[in-house]
Amino acid sequence: MRVKLLEEEDYEAYEVFLLKFDHTLFYYSIKYKCFLEELLSIKSHYLLVIDKDNLIQAVLPLMKKEGKFGTIINSLPYYGSNGGIVSSNQEAYQLLLNYYYDLSKNMAGSTYILNPLEESREALDYDILDKRIGQWTRLLYSENIEDKIMNSFDSSARRNVRKAIKSKVKVEIDNSQIEFLYQTHYESMTSIGGKAKDRDFFELIDKYFERGVDYNIYIASIEGCKVGALLLFYYNKTVEYFTPAVVGEYRNFQALPLVIYRAMCEANRKGYMWWNWGGTWLTQDGVYRFKSKFGAEDKIYHYFIKINNADIYKATKEELLSEYDNFYVIPFDKLED
Repeated sequence: MRVKLLEEEDYEAYEVFLLKFDHTLFYYSIKYKCFLEELLSIKSHYLLVIDKDNLIQAVLPLMKKEGKFGTIINSLPYYGSNGGIVSSNQEAYQLLLNYYYDLSKNMAGSTYILNPLEESREALDYDILDKRIGQWTRLLYSENIEDKIMNSFDSSARRNVRKAIKSKVKVEIDNSQIEFLYQTHYESMTSIGGKAKDRDFFELIDKYFERGVDYNIYIASIEGCKVGALLLFYYNKTVEYFTPAVVGEYRNFQALPLVIYRAMCEANRKGYMWWNWGGTWLTQDGVYRFKSKFGAEDKIYHYFIKINNADIYKATKEELLSEYDNFYVIPFDKLED
């Protein structure tokens, strides 16, 4: 077996390999790779292990970012996208892991983010270990889907869904509403001092993803007035809860819980196994509690961080955000300043 770089001629075989496993996520996909390359103006460095018959036995998605302190690699960048090795056997896994270690020695820093659905085969080498709580809701009910999903929610979430129904909130899929999604997301995030996704993120969606197949935008409305939206991505067995947005003055109508409920029921009917709420920082108590209300279970996972350029420790938060925007370099509480 040997390691090689992913090339365009490998794309079809790469996707076939990924779909052999239930736990491979949207972030591994070729579409997401090409999307991030344009969105972030970066280079990918995806690695494959192939056997003597040129069949893929393992993959590792990596992306690079050049900056003031040297090259940073992530598996993967952008809002905590999950990465890590997917392999069909231990020999291929170890070969690719060793290759990654050798590669990372020549980088200023590297971050390897685990897939919460796959237990690490061994303790990875690191200088700094960062922790996240992945929250996941199981789907795949075979009968009485609506009742069983509703019963998996806690009492407050059930009340909120019923309140939205009583308030005559209407939920539908309308994939033409990217501009409304962007505007509502931007206003929601900036109102709480959060970081909104750039407009380019929304404008590139239709270039790389197919409406109704790779993604859906759920829209909530009251008497014809749009009051909320939710962007979901679909890949393999998992639904990715990607971008929720609610119009501020309508927040008390509880439109988002109803959207989530309806979208979960539809995903279950289509055979998806998991609803991925994404990673939550340990300090994000409010976000964690909200997701927990919808039948979510915790899956702890880690960021394995290596720092080879000691000057990174002396950098400021502002420098790192400027030089390596959308890449993970180091927890800011580890900086000397």
